[in-house]
Amino acid sequence: RTRRAVLREVKSDKKPKRFVEIWNQSALEVCLEVTERHSAFYTDDHVATLSFSPAETSLIYMAESNSPIVPTEDDPYKKFRYTPQFGEGIAGKCRPTIFLFCWKNGPGGHVRVLTSLSVTSEALFGQAIFSPRGDVLYATGYEYTSDHRLLGIKHCLNRPSGIWELTPSFLSIDDILSNESKALKCSARKLTSSHLSCRSPRIFSYDGKSTLLWLSHPSGGAHAATSLIYSLDITSQVDARKITAPLVDSVFKPEQGAFPGLYPDPNLSTYPTLQLYKSSAPYLITHSIWGSRTTVLLISTADGTVKDLTPEDGSLYSWKVLNTDGQTRVVCSRSTPISPHELVLGEFSKTGEISWRVLHKPTLPPRLEEELSNIRASVIPIPERYPIETIVIQSAVAPQNESEIRPCITIPHGGPHGTTTTAFNPANVALALEQYTLSLPNYTGSLGFGESTVRALLGNCGTLDVEDCIASTRYLIKLGLSVEGPGKQFVMGGSHGGFLTGHLIGQYPEMFSAAVTRNPVMSAGELSSTDIPDWYFSEFGESYPIYSSPSVVELEQHPHRATKQAPPLMTPEVYTRVYRASPIAYVGSVRASVLLLVGAADLRVAPTQGIEYYHALKQRAREGTRIEMLVFDGESHPLEGVEASRVGWQAARDFFKWAETL
Repeated sequence: RTRRAVLREVKSDKKPKRFVEIWNQSALEVCLEVTERHSAFYTDDHVATLSFSPAETSLIYMAESNSPIVPTEDDPYKKFRYTPQFGEGIAGKCRPTIFLFCWKNGPGGHVRVLTSLSVTSEALFGQAIFSPRGDVLYATGYEYTSDHRLLGIKHCLNRPSGIWELTPSFLSIDDILSNESKALKCSARKLTSSHLSCRSPRIFSYDGKSTLLWLSHPSGGAHAATSLIYSLDITSQVDARKITAPLVDSVFKPEQGAFPGLYPDPNLSTYPTLQLYKSSAPYLITHSIWGSRTTVLLISTADGTVKDLTPEDGSLYSWKVLNTDGQTRVVCSRSTPISPHELVLGEFSKTGEISWRVLHKPTLPPRLEEELSNIRASVIPIPERYPIETIVIQSAVAPQNESEIRPCITIPHGGPHGTTTTAFNPANVALALEQYTLSLPNYTGSLGFGESTVRALLGNCGTLDVEDCIASTRYLIKLGLSVEGPGKQFVMGGSHGGFLTGHLIGQYPEMFSAAVTRNPVMSAGELSSTDIPDWYFSEFGESYPIYSSPSVVELEQHPHRATKQAPPLMTPEVYTRVYRASPIAYVGSVRASVLLLVGAADLRVAPTQGIEYYHALKQRAREGTRIEMLVFDGESHPLEGVEASRVGWQAARDFFKWAETL
């Protein structure tokens, strides 16, 4: 590929200006201002699109269509109609539109044309790519639930979504110019089953055939679980009936040390396949969570065989595949809990063996390099709770006596179906450099340990995960890595990690002296404004059905398919059960000092969750404890703005420093 596309937004005093740029090598070939044609570009992992046609003469990308602010005769209230949004992380966006940009340079002048695609479906499309012939698009389609919700999609892979085939009426620049309509009409066919949530379509060609690959996930239930890989021959007439068994299936309960199933990012890399041998099908390469690390996996597109490419050198590196050259080379980044990210090149030999070469290491100030050399990291299994383990970051200098053992901060991850990996995290390292021992437990429900571990938490939320975390705390005390007592045990977490923080200080009030919690779930019965209402049912064992529309095959087999089952309501009976499984049920037992960090614009966990917990603690606070709360206007769930990140970390550190004096 010789060209690259840039979607550029330039800030100005009035409103941002937007441009689409096509670069050929180092020269700007085409530039078109699109400010008035649509609103913001999509640049997220779930909807964003940027794909050239095979001939590199046209480009598709995703942008928010302009708001319908002018009333019409058909609908005088159009401006005020409620339209569900994509939710947390994609706030304010609800009308994703595929735009087609075509250009032609010639002696008669330069031709530039931009049009949108109008698809005959209620699905909202993203992640679109051209077929090898350039006459068809394949895309991920997100759908509304039966009660017309758009469930939040960031970090949630179980949404009503599927892979669709989109066929425009035409795609040539001459036909588009002669088209009187502003939008290009497309027919749509859903290829994937209604009980699977699908994403990240990719295409590879080999031996005269073209194959479509995509990632899949069970709809409903846990927000994240084991991903599957499916494939379909799209060389000529596409027949969805040929979608049968997955190329890579889930692993329910892996043997110790064996492949635990696939847990990749929401998207595969742009060019995820390698052609290692001329006489065999390509290989897919991706990174995936495996225990408390991310590893590099090589997957045969012929039979789904999985090979771990991560060097077996005893290091704690977590790896991330960035991209490939489509042939024999792959670029990755890697890091450990105490060493920042390096850029690494992997090259395959003719015999299929890979060698790794570091291309770039960050240059650190000598003082920081010396300080990092004085901390160490390890992964510690928790006895009698396999496969639960915790990542420990601590001083490399062994204490001479119990009084020298530094305070320990337990930091459970969010999700709950996430994982703390051994990748470098500056905020954690900074706390370790402040002479704290950190314990980052991967409790039941974490990814990378098999499907059984994920499903075991459903219906046991607030019990199993809490028990795993307190077991890790107690085991580090038993090992002599930390110690009980005032000012010696702290806990900190956000989202579901905040949920666990509230449980730990409520159920084990004598263990923890201080806690910091960020945008926590404290009362699971309070749905309020969350973009993930299903979480408040599924995680506590209550049914919340999620299905997408039927595929073309399902429609053929069951043309009169029944209406989707409606999502449940929060009844008094359900509320009572989830209340008892929530931290608020234990608020009267809390003895720790607590600092709450709340984002006022959080769409995932309503800010009222933290605020109401703050007031409940204030009413019940014991003498000598501190109950404080910082609220960040304009900040959403991650609290990742520059100021919020800095202030949140500093406030937590200062709070723990004070708590050491107790």
